[in-house]
Amino acid sequence: MQTGQDAVGDDEARGAGRLLGHSLTLFFAIFLAIAAVIGGLGAIFYQSEVERYLESTAEQERYRIELLRYLVHGTFDDVIGDLFVLAGQNELERLLVDGDKQHLRSAIADEYLAFATLKGVYDQLRFLDLEGRERVRVNYNDGAPAVVRSAELQDKHQRYYFTATLALRRGQVYVSPFDLNIEHGGLERPLKPMIRLGTPVFDAVGNKRGVVLINYLGHHLLERLATAGTSMSGEIALLNADGYWMLSPRADDTWGFMIPERAARRFDNDYPREWALLRMREQGQVRTDNGLFTFAELHPLEPGRRLGVGHLARTAPGTERYVWYLVSQVPAAVIERYTGGLLARLLMLGAGVLLVIAVGSWYLALGIIRRRLYESQLVTLAHYDRLTGLPNRTLFFDRLERLHESAMRYGRRYGLLYLDLDGFKQVNDTFGHHAGDRLLEQVAVLLRQGVRRADTVARLGGDEFAILLSEVGDAAAAHQFGDKLIALVRDAEQLHYQGVRVGASAGVAIYPDHASSPELLVRRADQAMYAAKKRGKNKCVVCRRLELS
Repeated sequence: MQTGQDAVGDDEARGAGRLLGHSLTLFFAIFLAIAAVIGGLGAIFYQSEVERYLESTAEQERYRIELLRYLVHGTFDDVIGDLFVLAGQNELERLLVDGDKQHLRSAIADEYLAFATLKGVYDQLRFLDLEGRERVRVNYNDGAPAVVRSAELQDKHQRYYFTATLALRRGQVYVSPFDLNIEHGGLERPLKPMIRLGTPVFDAVGNKRGVVLINYLGHHLLERLATAGTSMSGEIALLNADGYWMLSPRADDTWGFMIPERAARRFDNDYPREWALLRMREQGQVRTDNGLFTFAELHPLEPGRRLGVGHLARTAPGTERYVWYLVSQVPAAVIERYTGGLLARLLMLGAGVLLVIAVGSWYLALGIIRRRLYESQLVTLAHYDRLTGLPNRTLFFDRLERLHESAMRYGRRYGLLYLDLDGFKQVNDTFGHHAGDRLLEQVAVLLRQGVRRADTVARLGGDEFAILLSEVGDAAAAHQFGDKLIALVRDAEQLHYQGVRVGASAGVAIYPDHASSPELLVRRADQAMYAAKKRGKNKCVVCRRLELS
């Protein structure tokens, strides 16, 4: 028989059971709803991030391919420029006038030797007479350049590159196909990719007297292609018209058209669909199961191509349709590794959010900050010079307009100092672009240190800088300030490069003394800067009334 106490206990147990059941039902409803929301947001975010990654990667690869196209054409122009330097050599011109004299040939050989040592990219430098006999020859010898003795000079009158070059007119350049060097009837080992270039030489009265030939070591071009943008995801390949690799991430794939055991190693054998798409367009991008392919067609040996140095290319017979293909492949495994890693991170994040909402809030905040930083970086790239970190031309003119509006409103003066480096081109040409870039960075640091916090130092391009003087008393004060900056540049020990002394010339213009508009003020300061250069450089010149016409 059940007692009242027992009944009460049963009611409490049933109430606790109902409470637990309803609580579980509501819990699962809330949990499933939150899980659905988080899952939906996670899926949207995942898709967005994948698309962003793919778009960003695709844009980077398109940019890199375009950069490599310029690199290839620039390399050819550099080599052809060197060819015409040798063809216009003073000693060679004297040899063509005075005859084949030993001391002149020795002088030519000495310059060829110095040239080969300095450049380090030419296997052979040669001058041949009209009969095809080598009169001067320098061999690079794998880094130990040497002049070939007269007794060892050879007769090349039957070689295709001599006859093809000799048939050209003044200003024309012969360019051979890109292949492997052959010695004594077989491939030279280790493999030596080679491109031969030549141009005829003429005496003072216009008579053709011989040819100058350069053997360019092609591995330098291939190495530059391979190392350009190595931080990116794509693998660079260079193909010929038949799909054979000249550059591949796998060295054993290359030069199959010259190495019989590699004859089957062709791009179209591994990627037939991509090869078909690649040959349909001059440039483009396609994503397949094998990854993201970005490609561009190159015609480095195209007959009659107007070269950057102002000459025309002429190629070997049979190469009229010579074409290369630059290809960047982001392998599918790389894409899958990114997307798989992203998915794993999102699942871990979702589990943490379901367990502890606070953790979810943290990750959300982190995601927002991450996106804001990304957007901030884009703004920075748009308004600041990548090399020096100074405001670029866009930001400079924006600040100039604001300063001008403030000066008009409150009746204030402001100044503009236009500064151009003296000696920069000599440093850049002599020691290379790396030294030139380092020089610009050091100048930027000096200029920042030399101005007030309220002033703006900007790089307008090349070796031109501009300084906005937010408040200036008069032209004399501005001139004194310009002299100080010039002294900073002139006396900086780190800007001296092995005898090349770098300085600066500056021009100053004051609003409203010299101009009534920002555009005119810039022009006045620029004119004053050029006046400083004409007066001997390393000077600061203030715009004068007589210069305002």
